Amino acid sequence: MWSIASRDLCSHSSSSNKHFSKEFFTCNNEQEKQSKFLNEHSWQQLQTSIYGLPKCLQQPDQCRNIAIIGAGAAGLYCGILLAEAGHTVTIFEASNRTGGRILTYRDPKNRLKYMAEMGAMRFPLDAHPYLNNLIRNRYKLSITETSSYDEHTYIYINGILVTRKQANENPDIFQFNTSQNERGKSPDQLLSEAVKPILQTWLEEGWLSIRNRWDSYSIESYLIQMNLSRAAIDYIAVSTNRESILHTGLLQFMRSKVSIIDGTKFYRIREGNDKLIQSMVDECQMMESKQCSIIYSTPINKVQLLASDKISVMSKDGVDRIFDEVVVATSAPVTQFIDFQPRTHFIQKYLTLRQTNYICSSKILLTFNTSWWYTNENISEGASRTDLPIRTIFYPSTNMNQTNGGIIITAYTFAQDSIIWQSLSDVDAIEQALKQIMQIHRNSSSSIRNSFQGGVVKHWCQDTYVGGGFLYLNPFQETKTFDKLQASISNIHFIGEHTSFFNGWIEGALSSAVRAALSISTGIEITYDVVIIGGDPVGLMTAIFLSLKQPTLR
Repeated sequence: MWSIASRDLCSHSSSSNKHFSKEFFTCNNEQEKQSKFLNEHSWQQLQTSIYGLPKCLQQPDQCRNIAIIGAGAAGLYCGILLAEAGHTVTIFEASNRTGGRILTYRDPKNRLKYMAEMGAMRFPLDAHPYLNNLIRNRYKLSITETSSYDEHTYIYINGILVTRKQANENPDIFQFNTSQNERGKSPDQLLSEAVKPILQTWLEEGWLSIRNRWDSYSIESYLIQMNLSRAAIDYIAVSTNRESILHTGLLQFMRSKVSIIDGTKFYRIREGNDKLIQSMVDECQMMESKQCSIIYSTPINKVQLLASDKISVMSKDGVDRIFDEVVVATSAPVTQFIDFQPRTHFIQKYLTLRQTNYICSSKILLTFNTSWWYTNENISEGASRTDLPIRTIFYPSTNMNQTNGGIIITAYTFAQDSIIWQSLSDVDAIEQALKQIMQIHRNSSSSIRNSFQGGVVKHWCQDTYVGGGFLYLNPFQETKTFDKLQASISNIHFIGEHTSFFNGWIEGALSSAVRAALSISTGIEITYDVVIIGGDPVGLMTAIFLSLKQPTLR
């Protein structure tokens, strides 16, 4: 007999993500520290996402009774992985819907008709393997490519209105008082030149060197150190929609820079991104023997570690249930409202959650019965950018056969830019957004007013079940606090995009789900009759031969 805990196994591999070329050793402590960011796409985790966890055996303490708090993407995916491995999973959702920050807006008169995304709206699938596997392979959902660039969209800054094409041809048109050596350069070019030393360090030394050297910097302090003029920094900030996050961590920005390279394609699910959530819910509910179940409208307000190593989970209605493991899949703000006991065990966890920089995010959607942006201005998709409070406008994909209107995301804002909109009523916010889009689309102002049908507003900081948009780390937080966000407390595990280095993306939620599922699975010592180390053809043929010869072998 062989007794193995999977966490004792090591692997040497390179990530299958084509954008990640550095090798890492999951069992070498120093290398693991260096590539912890990259290890979210480690061979073990990627294989788990494709093939699942090892099946637990129907023996005492091997198949666990697991509670998951929160039915967003992280909670659902973690539940599915554990349930299909033979564990019994109960997912508690405080609201009456699943999905968390995946929220598709549909026509109120026809719920089957896709309109727009109130939450996560575009996915870089080629750079995000967990999400790619779910959408393209596991659920085979139909996708369509999206683009944020159309040369006919607008840049409106400092009272100067030009098309993107014109802005690219004349970067100095907005009259920022940049220095002589900065003139004639676009904001993207100025930014790319500034971060070249970091990218070079990435290629030559790896992420650990970047972290050690630059985790203390904000985006702004780094650009100042690189001797950019104040005007250049302001130009970069407003043009790239980073004015409200200049104070945040440089490493937060650089992780996106190295993981999503220029030219990466973005996609959305053709019938709405909530189709991913519905597919996960269906898979959970169709599992045999009710291995996976979802209980709606059941907020959890207390989680207590018991002397027996069991965990008491108490819902708001006073019902107390006992589990072997608990996975907390709520957002960082909401997690603070759960009473974890004994409190002394969770001092550092609460401290880290309080200090985490969880920023707001808002969207204002306006509906029109004619596609004036296409018929009047030849905008087929993409985004406009402005220093007006609406900040960024996203246009729906439109062609000559689709001119009967649609929804424009008229304001997509976050951090401080989101907060100012929250001071307005929804009615006032919609009217302000309408006036500002007319200010940019001056040649279509009458069409805009005449075809306007209504609007809808979503402030994620005002969502009772989320309490914010997403994590955005400040200086020092990657090195000083991030590990504490991820850390389990006994057999209570914490997941969600805020516990992943891919924070702010659905990929981060899924990565954290795989991490927790592996932690639970590998924490159980499993006994096998035969162990084959290595997945090459010889190992695979040996496994097939033995299983055919003696099907009862483990």
